[in-house]
Amino acid sequence: MAANTNAATLSRPLAYGAVSLGILGLAWVLATSVLGWVGPEVLPSPFEVIARFAGLIVEPFAGAALMGHVLASLERWSYGVLLAIVFGVPIGIFFAWAPWFRAVVNPVFETLRYIPPFAWVPIAILWFGASTATQAMVVFIAAFPACVINAQLGVQHVDNILIQAARVFGANQFRTLSRVVVPVATPSIFTGIRIAISNGWMALVGAELVVGKTGLGFLIAQGQQNDSVSTIFVGIIAIGVLGVVIDLCVQRLERRLMPWKQS
Repeated sequence: MAANTNAATLSRPLAYGAVSLGILGLAWVLATSVLGWVGPEVLPSPFEVIARFAGLIVEPFAGAALMGHVLASLERWSYGVLLAIVFGVPIGIFFAWAPWFRAVVNPVFETLRYIPPFAWVPIAILWFGASTATQAMVVFIAAFPACVINAQLGVQHVDNILIQAARVFGANQFRTLSRVVVPVATPSIFTGIRIAISNGWMALVGAELVVGKTGLGFLIAQGQQNDSVSTIFVGIIAIGVLGVVIDLCVQRLERRLMPWKQS
């Protein structure tokens, strides 16, 4: 009985989502292919976009086929996001756990995090040229603050009774932090990671529009230069779909690591 209830609870949002996407697709077909309210130079029909998508899978455009652009974007994004998680989460934890560390580092962090990621593009080009490192650096700068802030908030909101109980049972600082504080703060840490992933993905596309030689952002820029609106929409849709897939993978990983947390 409980399994059936859970299945129904999980399938209901999927059904709602399918209906909303179906309505959007129907409106798109009506506005472009049936009623002709919008011209193809503004919004191509979904059939044109599908045909262009099929063509880009097998025919190189702007230096690579569609999968080549996707892999190039994922590579740069993964470098930047992984670095942001590796450095951001521990810094956020120690911001909350070690007041002296926060007093020393936080002023610098607060100053730098308000600088938009794209403001760093010129200096990144000077340092690394128009390379993968430049775009990964922009992703890192966009993703890093969310990892730090949410890790810090997660540790700060750990109930002090749990910390005191661990110390009563003889746990030292390291064991208290690793066995009690970090596990309790994990939901907040994962929230920060999801935000970091989103921020990094959007920043990557912007960086590719400026300095990319491959990637989905570069594909969109080349579509604009070639007056190919359908190519632009293929890039936009690919960016959105990949973002959703990445987020769903992170949510699944979160559920596996924290089975006690409700979806």
